[in-house]
Amino acid sequence: MSQTKQRKSRLTRQMLDDELERARIRRVNVTADMVTLYLEDGRIVGMPTVWSPRLSDADEAERQNYKIIGHGAGLHWPDLDEYVSARSILLGRRSPERNEDAYNQTEE
Repeated sequence: MSQTKQRKSRLTRQMLDDELERARIRRVNVTADMVTLYLEDGRIVGMPTVWSPRLSDADEAERQNYKIIGHGAGLHWPDLDEYVSARSILLGRRSPERNEDAYNQTEE
């Protein structure tokens, strides 16, 4: 790979990392099926609760008891000891604890 392409690739990765770090949660909507984030820059992104067994197994009161943390960088559910970052949702990262069978049922 030429030096120009390598430099451009590094710049692109750095720009993506910067963009992900700047993503801040303004508002949240949590349902039995979805966590929806309303970001300060106007984007709306979501994460199916099946991506997190703790959220999908939780009752309504537990799912609704969350706090926006880190100046909007993430969410914490104290009753569930669950943390989710805006960055991880933007990148489509699922919990390593997730139940593959439940996830695959949503894909069908």
